[in-house]
Amino acid sequence: MTISTPGRRGSRRRVAGLSAAVAGVAAAAVATVLLTGVTGSPAFAVTKGSDGAVSVRINEFSDPDGLAAELADAGVKAVVDYLPEGQTCKEPRGERGSLGGRFAVSVGKAGDGISFTIEKGQVPAGETLVLAVSLSRDGADRPPFATALHVVRGAVADCEPVAMPEPGSGTTGDGPGLDSKTGDGDGPSFDQKNE
Repeated sequence: MTISTPGRRGSRRRVAGLSAAVAGVAAAAVATVLLTGVTGSPAFAVTKGSDGAVSVRINEFSDPDGLAAELADAGVKAVVDYLPEGQTCKEPRGERGSLGGRFAVSVGKAGDGISFTIEKGQVPAGETLVLAVSLSRDGADRPPFATALHVVRGAVADCEPVAMPEPGSGTTGDGPGLDSKTGDGDGPSFDQKNE
């Protein structure tokens, strides 16, 4: 005796059709990632440690307001400006911060962004972390041409774009550049290290 169950055969066809549709959607998603470069990696990440230190990783220089908002959520008041290659913000943008110290900034060579850590108390109440980035001409996802990072006490002036000083032009650490540093006690600055 043979028993026919047409309902099951139809279910198998539906499952096979559903599997093909899911595979098609997955292939389309992969194609979208390959064409647009969108991989789900955020433009930046801000992480607050249990010791109060705030770690910042910038993978793409495309959302300065979003980065400033994330820093504020982590307890660090910040102003972030992204400028075309060879430009920076006119200094000074305000009174230098009250605390001495340094920020260590790492810049990758392979387009993997920059990172730095703000130790607890390095940007006290009433002071603002100011980050000005001169972008690479190769794109917002490439390591920057230059980075200036310091702390300002009180109000921070709006960014007035100016040409970066030429190397060896006599600038002595008050202006931004690839190796901008302040003297001991003048407030935080940064060291740039290539990885």
